[in-house]
Amino acid sequence: MAFPYPPLPDGDALRLLTLRAGEFFDLLEGDLVPVAFSARPEYLALSYTWGNPTPEQPGLPAAFPKNLLTIGDPRPEKCWREATLTLNEYDLPIGHNLALALRYLRSASHPLTLWVDAVCINQISIDERNAQVALMALIYSRAAAVVTWLGLNEPKVMSGLQMFDHVGLQAAKAMRYAYNLGNSKDLAPWFAEHTASSLGAGSRNLPEFRAVEEEALERIAAVNQHGNTMVMATSYWQRVWVVQEVCLAQKIFFVYGPTLFVNEEALRSAHQMQPFKVARGMSSMLDARRMRFTEAMRLESLMEKFVGQICSEPRDKIYGLVGLANDVNAIQGSGDAEVGDDGKNDGASIQDGGSEEVEFIIDYRRSFYDTWCDTVQYLFRAPHYFVPDHLDADEGELSRLRHERLTNIVRFAGLVQNTLQDEVEHELAQLAASSSASSTNSRLRGPRLFGHHLVPIRGYVAGKILDLGTSYADFVASFRHQTAWRTKWRKHYRKEPDLVQLREIEERYTAKILKYGEADIARVAPIQEESFVAFHSPDDGPLDDLTAARSGEDGAQIIEKIITTLAAKGTSQAVPSGKVSRFLGTDYCMGLAPPGTAVGDWVIRFWDCDAAIVVRPDETSDPNSSCVLIGRADVAEVRDRKGPLRDTVANEALTRHAYDDSEDKRVDMVMSWHTLQRVTASIIT
Repeated sequence: MAFPYPPLPDGDALRLLTLRAGEFFDLLEGDLVPVAFSARPEYLALSYTWGNPTPEQPGLPAAFPKNLLTIGDPRPEKCWREATLTLNEYDLPIGHNLALALRYLRSASHPLTLWVDAVCINQISIDERNAQVALMALIYSRAAAVVTWLGLNEPKVMSGLQMFDHVGLQAAKAMRYAYNLGNSKDLAPWFAEHTASSLGAGSRNLPEFRAVEEEALERIAAVNQHGNTMVMATSYWQRVWVVQEVCLAQKIFFVYGPTLFVNEEALRSAHQMQPFKVARGMSSMLDARRMRFTEAMRLESLMEKFVGQICSEPRDKIYGLVGLANDVNAIQGSGDAEVGDDGKNDGASIQDGGSEEVEFIIDYRRSFYDTWCDTVQYLFRAPHYFVPDHLDADEGELSRLRHERLTNIVRFAGLVQNTLQDEVEHELAQLAASSSASSTNSRLRGPRLFGHHLVPIRGYVAGKILDLGTSYADFVASFRHQTAWRTKWRKHYRKEPDLVQLREIEERYTAKILKYGEADIARVAPIQEESFVAFHSPDDGPLDDLTAARSGEDGAQIIEKIITTLAAKGTSQAVPSGKVSRFLGTDYCMGLAPPGTAVGDWVIRFWDCDAAIVVRPDETSDPNSSCVLIGRADVAEVRDRKGPLRDTVANEALTRHAYDDSEDKRVDMVMSWHTLQRVTASIIT
């Protein structure tokens, strides 16, 4: 029988767990009560990992029988790793780590009111999960404090009692002994006092109230008899949901088993006293907390900083940061959207000001592809594009920011795909295998942006193909083919310094591609794209109008002009046959080219990533003519691209050179969402 969750009231609301007071070995019991935020509830929010944060912790018992310490019982019942929490007289199974957290936070004298996601959210209901995840920022920011449970240090808890008996009695005694010496049990009495005194803490006596609280917390810190011995390495800081839970807290406590640290300064000091260095994840998290009111909390910046965080649900690597971002609003999804949602949440044009509020859909029913589209579209919906006319804004600065959006689209699209752990690519492969081509294409249109299912992007010419060599398969299998390929370079590069640089690039690149699997090579493929158009012009093109702060045309009109050019191109060519092969181009550009590539084609790269495509310029002499997309390429890095302003090579190439003799390399293009997905899958950012 499923646990009977009490229904939530209308409006913004949550359920709160009141953990009943009890001795260490008592059963875990509590009451689960729904409450609206309008009632201004007082509670602590628990931040923890669903799994155990240390490899040793699973060996500790989390539940104990009633007769564990019965006098005269020679064989008390065994202790359990599995645990339940009795709520409203019903039993709810809970995880091992959560059970330990509740046991060490519980007081023998005072109840404790907590918000705990695994207990307070009906995880079976996707609608409720969508709604509560959309409220995460509110839940954690409204809590009186966030309590971070970092785990339990088993060797220190055991205090030398390493030999467990067959019932775990020694472990249980050691755990209770550590609990009695620590100060984690003093949190509930403090919270009771805080709740009672805060009711009368008006604005006039608020400083006095805070001073009293600080004094009380210092007393709690002083009663800990473990010192810093409980501090340990923990995987807590690697979890993605921890980011917003730590950063949004008004006040934050840190708990290692029985040891409670009342502020982050005490936590940092405790780590510095240990033989191991302060965890990098902890430092990143606490540093982010200090920056929580700044531009560092933009969704794009957060995803860049915390892309390596861990979670079991890939969408949570994005959803877990949306509530913290200061440039988007999380909203509950309806669950009605399918892959390739036709036009919902259209991006507004630049000139009409768009929406001052950028909404981000939280919906676990949405496909990974739709989630990817939502996130990439955010770059165009962000305030850098839509600044209302009534706000003062420097037009040159807005133009610069919009240019940065166009140049960052490919990198960000790849970052989002990597964040979703390749689930977008896997999902689309399954869709293609199970549906007809027309059905697949119709479902992959993506959202409308400036009135069309197309994405404007800015890249640059990294090189023009001079020669095509051996296939990838022959290059890997045959030393003769490798030697012949290197010999061909002398047809195009005759100076020894140039050849030295090519050899250095080749050594690094060969080591890289020898590790490629079938999926890596399969991505270097032709792309049949009827909706692709690219412009290479020394003069301003249509996307320059798109970035202009006051161009006189809105985004939809500008894209319409591009669509007209697209229609004039006619149909695309048939998908070519052939093999992935080595190529050499100008400016030391080399790599793997898709089938159908020819000498004279251009290799287009993008800012601060290794994504690349091959295009074929129009054979006419018109400098404003468009290019045809051939497919995705794989490129070697010419040299270290990273500088103080990140990708210095791309920065130079993407800059207009109107006042010198430098070749203008900027290429503006428009492509479909699906093509963007294929170009950016598994790129290195």
